[in-house]
Amino acid sequence: MKLSPFNQAESRALTALAVFGLLVPNGVFLYFSATDWELLVQAMTNPVSAVFIGEAFLLMFLFAWLLARSGARRPSATGFVVLSLVGGMAFSIPYTLRKLMDPDQQSDIDPAGNKPRT
Repeated sequence: MKLSPFNQAESRALTALAVFGLLVPNGVFLYFSATDWELLVQAMTNPVSAVFIGEAFLLMFLFAWLLARSGARRPSATGFVVLSLVGGMAFSIPYTLRKLMDPDQQSDIDPAGNKPRT
């Protein structure tokens, strides 16, 4: 599957979404982690929360595998996992899409899915 580069409006929207994902959901998480630790512990022991957390990890590893399979180098599959753990998937997915479709980095993706030559 060959994707065309994003136009300027799409690129700005992805950047805004990545910034939103980094600041808002993670900001709320960090705020409550610092101010109400008991609430965080309750969320981590809640079975419904555990399902959503498990699904997020499953999707994170699925997307990382897809990146590795596509031969993408920037960000790599490992880089995507790190971005997801640090900034959340609402940050890492738009950031990765924007980076992958940057015209300057199009050579990092092999449409046939082969590993890039170094």
